[in-house]
Amino acid sequence: MKICFLGTGASPSSPLPFCCCEFCRTSRMAGGENLRKRSSLLINDDLLIDIGPDIFSASGQYGIPLENIRICLQTHPHGDHFDPEMIISRHPDYATVIKNEMTIIASKETLMVMDSIINSKCDYGSIFDKSAQRNYGIRVMPIAAYERLDCGGYLITAYPANHGAPDQGFMIYSVMRGGRSILYATDTSVIFEEVWLKMREYNECFDVIVLDHTYGAGIEPSDHLSLKAFVDHVKRFREEGLLKPNGLVYATHISHEGNYLYFEFETIAEEFGYHIAYDGLQIELE
Repeated sequence: MKICFLGTGASPSSPLPFCCCEFCRTSRMAGGENLRKRSSLLINDDLLIDIGPDIFSASGQYGIPLENIRICLQTHPHGDHFDPEMIISRHPDYATVIKNEMTIIASKETLMVMDSIINSKCDYGSIFDKSAQRNYGIRVMPIAAYERLDCGGYLITAYPANHGAPDQGFMIYSVMRGGRSILYATDTSVIFEEVWLKMREYNECFDVIVLDHTYGAGIEPSDHLSLKAFVDHVKRFREEGLLKPNGLVYATHISHEGNYLYFEFETIAEEFGYHIAYDGLQIELE
């Protein structure tokens, strides 16, 4: 299993385009790993998590084609994670040659919001309509909290994210294939106790955990995690046996609030047993 971080920044990316705080100024000057697009993850070359606004530019920058994507897991429909143009541009009116049908998996609440946003941009029909699905080269597959689905050779489990109102259907996902498993947990604040219980019930044991690290030190978690809460989660994953002994934890969805430039940030993270992801980072699990 291969993982590629197409983006590792929070909304609206990092550094912020119009911000002149010290972090943003020094990030621009340092460049490299400090320049972060909006968060998205590619697994192998056929499963995408979050079809966001920066995936096309990331694809070109890192030489990673997206035409092989067959599955898209959508965590939620916020603008830094969902760009309707990525669906609309698949329509025949754009003369797009579609290689694979793409199955979009999300909560029914997220799918309904996505549909509303798409319909506000064009009149190609609802993503729930079979004719529109054929034109877009997609199908939609609702998933409920704690539901497990087999799709395209992957075992996918949805867990509710602690982000926004509980009835909005925001999700974090575990993805398993070939004896390897990944937890992708952004956007979320402190993980619900019921989620910890269900992960144990499902005998989850992850090779890689990708976890929200929106805020740095001195900031209390709200809809996202901060440094202290992140460290507490890493410790708990290890203590509860939910991370393999040689498993890896990566921070993503990183903002300019309280965080550090990459190399300093990585040094701090290593002290607590995790790593800082950066755009274009690729990990291969043998």
